[in-house]
Amino acid sequence: MTSNQDGAPTSLIAAEIKALRKGRGIRARDLEQRLGPYLRELVGDIASDIADRRRLLASELTTQAARLPDDLRTAVLASLGQSTETRQMTRFGDRVSWLAEQSGHTDRTALRRIDAAEQLLAEEIAGELRRRRGRPASAPAGWYLDEFRTILRLDTPNPESHERRRIVATRPGLTHVMAWLDVPRKPDEPRMDLTAEVLYGGRLVRRPSQAGNRFEFVIELPAPLGPGDQHEYALILRVPQGEQMRPHYIFTPEYQCNAFDLTVRFDLDHPPVWVRAVSGETVRMFDDARPGSDLVKLDRAGEAHVRFEKPVMYLGYGLQWQL
Repeated sequence: MTSNQDGAPTSLIAAEIKALRKGRGIRARDLEQRLGPYLRELVGDIASDIADRRRLLASELTTQAARLPDDLRTAVLASLGQSTETRQMTRFGDRVSWLAEQSGHTDRTALRRIDAAEQLLAEEIAGELRRRRGRPASAPAGWYLDEFRTILRLDTPNPESHERRRIVATRPGLTHVMAWLDVPRKPDEPRMDLTAEVLYGGRLVRRPSQAGNRFEFVIELPAPLGPGDQHEYALILRVPQGEQMRPHYIFTPEYQCNAFDLTVRFDLDHPPVWVRAVSGETVRMFDDARPGSDLVKLDRAGEAHVRFEKPVMYLGYGLQWQL
C-alpha cells in the first residue's frame, strides 16, 4: 500500500476516486455518501451544501488532473463525467466506450487506462494533501491577505462596515475563501444577527458561526486562482435595527496580512468624546484603555483614519472611541 510521507495511502485515495465513477459519476445524486475521508479533506469544510461541494470537488479534481499526461487526464475526467463529451452520459460503461472509440482501443484497454489514470491522480491528491497539512499558519486556507480596507459608517441609521479584501492565492485551484468577524457581546446579551452582502468579487455562502460571537462568511470566487494570483472582493456587513456595537473596530489577524487600513466615519451631530488608535494590543489592553498619546483627530468629514503595515498575528489593531 503506497502512501505519502504523512501516511495518506494513495491506494485508498484511488479507491475513493473509483467509487465516484459509477452511474452519473460526479453528478450522482448520492455523491455525499460516495465521498471518502481523503476527498472530503481535499474539498475542505467550506462548502455550505451538496451543490457547493460538487462544484468544489469538480474544480479540485480538474486542477489535480491537469498535472497528468494528456491521455490519462482525458481518461479520468471522462470516466467521472467531467468532460464536455461525457457529462450527459448516465452510465460508466458508456463513458468507457466513448473513450475507447476516441483512442482507437477496445473497452478493456480504455478501462485499464482509466485505472492507471486514477492511480496517478491519487498520487497527485496525496501530494496536495501533504502540502496543505504542512503549510504555515500564515496561509491557513491557501491564501493570505495582501490588503484589508474597511470603512465603518456610524453616520447611518444602523452601523455598517464596508470591507474590501485583496487576497493572494498560495495554491492552485483556489475557489473559495473565508472572511470571519468576532462581535463581542456581554454574557446576558443575545447573539447579534449581522446581515451581509457581496458588493463585487464573488458569491456569498453563509455558514453557521462556530461560536456565539463569531461570524464566518465563505466567498465563492468568480474563477479559480493559482499561486501568486491576486483577487479583490468587497462585503457590506450591517448591524440590525436597534442593536448596538461596542465602541471599537478591532482587527486581530489570524493569518498573514500585509496591510490593514481603517476609516471610521462618525455622525458629526454626535461626535465622539475621543478616538484612539489601537496598535498591537491584547483584548485586555484595549477593553480597559483610556486615551493618551494615541489619540486620533477627526477630519472635517467626521472621519478618523489609521493604517497598519504587517500587523502581528493575534494582536489587535484598529480604532476605539467614546461617544
